[in-house]
Amino acid sequence: MTSSSRARPRAIDFHAHIIVPEVYALAAQHNIFSELPTDPGVTDDMRKSIKARAATVLARMSDLSDRIINMDAMGVDVQVLSASLVHQGLEWADAQTSLRLARNTNDWIAKAVAAHPARLVGLGTLPLHLPALAVAELERCVRELRLNGAAISTTAAAMELGDPQLRPFWGKAEELGAVIYIHPGGNRDRRFKRFHLWNSVGQAFEEAMAISSLMYDGVLETFPRLKICVSHGGGYMPYYMGRIDRNYAEKANTRVNMRKPPIEYLRMLYFDSCVYERAVLQHLVDKVGAERVLLGSDYPVGEAKPVEFVTGTDTLSSAQQEAIVGTNAAALLGLANS
Repeated sequence: MTSSSRARPRAIDFHAHIIVPEVYALAAQHNIFSELPTDPGVTDDMRKSIKARAATVLARMSDLSDRIINMDAMGVDVQVLSASLVHQGLEWADAQTSLRLARNTNDWIAKAVAAHPARLVGLGTLPLHLPALAVAELERCVRELRLNGAAISTTAAAMELGDPQLRPFWGKAEELGAVIYIHPGGNRDRRFKRFHLWNSVGQAFEEAMAISSLMYDGVLETFPRLKICVSHGGGYMPYYMGRIDRNYAEKANTRVNMRKPPIEYLRMLYFDSCVYERAVLQHLVDKVGAERVLLGSDYPVGEAKPVEFVTGTDTLSSAQQEAIVGTNAAALLGLANS
């Protein structure tokens, strides 16, 4: 641990990405990150900068020794590893290829956790666009590899997360008690191509749409014991619930698969703290409760000092800060608090 003497609970960073070099080598050209140098408005100088930064980011995601050093510098005791879906998402691949790459990724994560069991926890990756394979691989992740669940994108190819074809996946996740971390793989609509909008605006849009589907398509109603965390504080969804709740009250067709107001479903989810502004973090806590917020850095980019981001939010009580920094994640993942 970074310090064995301090009284505070372990800092558990729920938003920490990895890539597997062999998987990335095959998947990169099919994922949004590889498109950045050719986006509209990118000059030759910008292209060089993008490529230089990418090399650094990619190296940090795959080097475990460097990761531990950086965790210590960040004040993070434990990272929850998940594959970066903007770099090595698998929706482009056929059944055989996507399953093989998912299994390679999950084996890599399991070995990383085994090498650093006090510092790392793992979430697998799945070929979610092929639901039957995703169900089988989720079971392997939890039962055989002893991972704590899986990370998925905000859609599964053309399917929204509430698509009927994905019901077996959600049922298996609930049955296994698997933690499911939702993090977008990137919105590739042409409207988001300029100015890096896919990242600044598109990711939060995707998170809001994923939560919408979980609510409106009845996933949360059907599987109330699911353990789901949504990245980046849930995107836009938690900050515009007044209008969404109003629609529920006024428009009968919005209530087809819901038995309670949307805000109550929102409070069934967890959210990471990677929102970049303390006032936004406070608003998230006001909406869902501090017990539903987990520390998140978006390693190796994002918040360089994620613990200080939370503990420096002086509108939060010390108990709320401690819950967000570590005890919430420890309870969700079934870890000891210290």
